[in-house]
Amino acid sequence: MGGAKEEGVESLEEEVFKALDHQTRRDILRYVGERKEATFTEIMDKLRVPDSPSLSYHLRILAPFMEQRDGRYGLTYIGKSAYALLLRTSDYNRVAMLQKKKTGAIIGHTVLWISAISASLVLRVDWFYSSIILPSLAGVSLMVIYELFE
Repeated sequence: MGGAKEEGVESLEEEVFKALDHQTRRDILRYVGERKEATFTEIMDKLRVPDSPSLSYHLRILAPFMEQRDGRYGLTYIGKSAYALLLRTSDYNRVAMLQKKKTGAIIGHTVLWISAISASLVLRVDWFYSSIILPSLAGVSLMVIYELFE
């Protein structure tokens, strides 16, 4: 069943995952994706690649994603797709981090509002303000925080 075409697809698949497996290569993809194109020297300087042979090696592995035109590297069609995927995974990581912090934010906010309400009662601030306004504001702010994390 494994014909030449299937082997070619597997080979491209292996190349893609090998290329994306290294942080420096993902950084190169992001940099070129953001700029639309970049020279060898710009990539080397911006990403602080230690030497030319190292960058050349990474660029060779990135061949399915990048092409060189007039001394500048740009993304191929599959490179643009990989760049979009990298952007989406970065966004997903940020959302996941916010979700982890949601409970802490709600607890911290609740403690802050309880402290404010308690202080207003101890200081004998107007009953309407300390018993109605502050708890209402606390409820609204907690709902806003909850919605921000959803």
